Amino acid sequence: MGERLFLLDKNYILKQVQTDMKLELQARLIDLVKEGYFNLFNPLRLPDDTTRLIDHYQPAHLAFFDELYDVISGIYRYHLGDNQLELLFDGRSHYDKYIEDWSEAFNNYVKQLCTKKNFVLAGLELSVFHSIDKRIELAQNRMKVSIYDHFGLKVYKHKGIQKFKSKTA
Repeated sequence: MGERLFLLDKNYILKQVQTDMKLELQARLIDLVKEGYFNLFNPLRLPDDTTRLIDHYQPAHLAFFDELYDVISGIYRYHLGDNQLELLFDGRSHYDKYIEDWSEAFNNYVKQLCTKKNFVLAGLELSVFHSIDKRIELAQNRMKVSIYDHFGLKVYKHKGIQKFKSKTA
């Protein structure tokens, strides 16, 4: 790995915050997907077998959401734009400030995404209704396309972030 020339570069601190908060925010993503299900498909929360299953689900395996978390993280860093640290006058460290900022932005992003039917259904397929015989890549791709459509950006591993136009009508 190359040497870091500017150890106090904003992106290094922000990437560390995003790494440290990964599991917590992935669990939050599942909670928001469950809430999105109820808002879209059962706003009165009428009980049935499916709603009980969704409501009582506790995540045990979050690795299915790693790539999606990385995509949302990259889009957030892209939206920030600059890499200069700002001056803080409230006594907090930049790390603490980015914990607060990133967690708030993540929650807002996912709440917006959870208004989209495909995102919610794919999220439930990866969590509540996951089975070993299903290919998780299909649900992950549906979630990524929802993210790309929503933000108008696509994250490439080697090319970076580029504008995205949906091919759907």
